[in-house]
Amino acid sequence: MPSDKPNILFFHVDNLGMGELGCYGGGILRGADTKRTDKFASEGVKLTHYVVEPQCTPTRSALMTGRYPIRSGNHTIALGGNAGGIVRWEKTIAEILSAAGYATSCLGKWHIGAEDGRWPTDHGFDEWYGIPRTTDEALWPGDAAARAAGVPFEQIMEGRKGEKSPITFRSAMAIPTCTRAARAKV
Repeated sequence: MPSDKPNILFFHVDNLGMGELGCYGGGILRGADTKRTDKFASEGVKLTHYVVEPQCTPTRSALMTGRYPIRSGNHTIALGGNAGGIVRWEKTIAEILSAAGYATSCLGKWHIGAEDGRWPTDHGFDEWYGIPRTTDEALWPGDAAARAAGVPFEQIMEGRKGEKSPITFRSAMAIPTCTRAARAKV
């Protein structure tokens, strides 16, 4: 049965300049053909004036809560090993959409809380698959220099609403073999 509700898919991408995708005037002109993303963008709504902060954590917090990041205590990047992020009582867009009957999912980097009560599944997402903080911590386990230095590798995590936290950890080596093999050729 068709629904009267629109599908909502929001891409929040770190380190991607406004003019890098073709749908925003870049694409092949910037050295990368983005025709699939451009087609996808032509079928929906493009946001053109969404700038909250120059850092990812405050911007993600604002996106999720609709509030200035300073009001939710997320005015700077949440560093690994430190408490921080969206607190339990913050209402997020995922909670509002879930209450309206939407299925919600967060795929990729979260970076607005990495402890009980602050995971994506504690804030309205039905499921989550990604890393808890920055990709700066998501080094590949095959990096010999990092391994020799004893650097702990960020884990890819997944969780489902209602499951006990912490969310199940998965090693980056759990990525399907075909993906690892393709990555090794790069």
